[in-house]
Amino acid sequence: MLCPSGCGRRCDATQEWTREALKAFATCQSSIYGLEPRLAHAVMEIESGFDPEARGADGEVGLMQVMPATARMLGFRGPLEDLSAPKTNIALGVKYLAQANRLADGDLCTTVMKYRAGHNESRFSALSVRYCQRARSILAREGFEVDGPLPVATFGSSTFSAGGEDSAPAAGKRVCVRRVFVPGPRYMKCADYRNARQARQIRTLRARLFAG
Repeated sequence: MLCPSGCGRRCDATQEWTREALKAFATCQSSIYGLEPRLAHAVMEIESGFDPEARGADGEVGLMQVMPATARMLGFRGPLEDLSAPKTNIALGVKYLAQANRLADGDLCTTVMKYRAGHNESRFSALSVRYCQRARSILAREGFEVDGPLPVATFGSSTFSAGGEDSAPAAGKRVCVRRVFVPGPRYMKCADYRNARQARQIRTLRARLFAG
């Protein structure tokens, strides 16, 4: 068994991060908090499409699109590049998701709204409603039906345009390939975003250049 109950050593030592291995580790982490693992899988699919290198336009990192400030709040003290490591990112993301689930008293839409918008948020934007729709669809596909009406958005656009705030996260995520290192207000902000395929090509080219 790839991921034994309790997130034992064998699970932590997973080297090949296939989609099933990522789900297995998320299942391990979910068991710590009593969280439905398929919810963690759904959030990972929505946030990054299971791409460990995914980067969000606002600085979100990795599989669960964890913000660096959120990671620090959860106890992460490593460098930014370590935040994208699958084990670290999933562990932090699932912990934050489980906290959101407790604050939401187990309500799915409120849980994912608080995950994407912050634990203190109580309103539903159009994007949060769409996010819940996607989560419900993924959960239904995995055999976990969620009944009940969807919440009504109280603010935000109801349209979902490519590249904007309301673009589909898994398909629309852009990867940061170059950051600003000049001191100033944009220090460490992203200077160049590319799609996942282009970003992989750039990383491969850089690796070859530095290896040579």
